[in-house]
Amino acid sequence: MKSSPGIERVKEAGAIHQGQGRHEVFDFPKDGLDGLREFLDQQNLPFSLHAPLVRPDYFPYSGVTCFFINDDEEKRKLSFELMGQSARDAQEWGAEYMVCHLTFRDDTEDEAKAWRLAYEAAEYLSRLVDSTGVPIHIEFAGYAGAFRRPEHLVEVVAKFPNLSICIDTGHAFICSQLWGRRYLNDIETMAPYARSIHLWNTKNIEHWRRHGHVPLHPAQKPDSGWVDIERTLEITLGHNRDLKLIHEYRVNETNTEIQEGFDWIRDTAERFRGFNVA
Repeated sequence: MKSSPGIERVKEAGAIHQGQGRHEVFDFPKDGLDGLREFLDQQNLPFSLHAPLVRPDYFPYSGVTCFFINDDEEKRKLSFELMGQSARDAQEWGAEYMVCHLTFRDDTEDEAKAWRLAYEAAEYLSRLVDSTGVPIHIEFAGYAGAFRRPEHLVEVVAKFPNLSICIDTGHAFICSQLWGRRYLNDIETMAPYARSIHLWNTKNIEHWRRHGHVPLHPAQKPDSGWVDIERTLEITLGHNRDLKLIHEYRVNETNTEIQEGFDWIRDTAERFRGFNVA
C-alpha cells in the first residue's frame, strides 16, 4: 500500500507496559525491534501486542488511530491493512493475544452506517483470529460518532465468539462522564465479554489532557474523584478470573509509589479472583 501523502509522521510510542506477570508492547520503530525481542526473551513472561507492533510507511498517524468506522473509504482501507499486518506480527512474535481499537474520534455520525461498518470490521477481525490463531480483544473507547456506547460494542462482539473486549479504565471513565452514564454500569455491561483490562487512573478529560495515564496508587480514592479501581476489579474478575491485567502507563523507574501501585493491584486481584458472579 502507498504512503499517505502530505501527512507528517507521528513519532512511534515504543511502549512496553508492565502487567501482572506479563507485558504488553505497542508501536515500535523498526530499528527498536531487536531490542524489544531481547527484552521479551530476557523477561520470559507472556506478552500481548497492542496493535500495531510497527506502523508501516503508509500509516503515519498515531498508533491508536483507527478508521474502521470513518466515512472515508480510503482511510478505512488503511486500518484493515494495518490490522491484518498487526495480527500476522502477533502470530510471528508469539503474542498471547492482540488488542486493537474499533472506534476513534472521527467516526461517522450516521447511525445506520456506523453499525454496518462496525459489523464489517468485527467480521474481518474474527477472520484474522481464525487465520492466525491469535485472539483479538477490542478496546472500548466511545468519544465520538454514532457507535459510542458500551452496549454497542457488546452487541457486536457477542456475534463473534472468538472476539473479546479489552476494558480501559481511564477511557471508560471519561466516556461515561462525557455522555452522562454511570461508569460502573458501563463496566458491568462489558465485563462478561472482557478478557483483558488496561489499568490507569484519572479524574476527568481535562485531568487526562494535563497528566495523561496516571499510575495507580491505593491513595486514589473514588470519593476524591478517581476511578473506582477496586470495584472495577471486583466486577470484572467476578466474571473472568483469568482476566489479563495491564498497567497502561510508562514506568521508567520502579520507585516506592509505583511499586505500591503494583502491589495494590496484585493484592486486590487476588482478593477477588475467588468470587464469580457469572
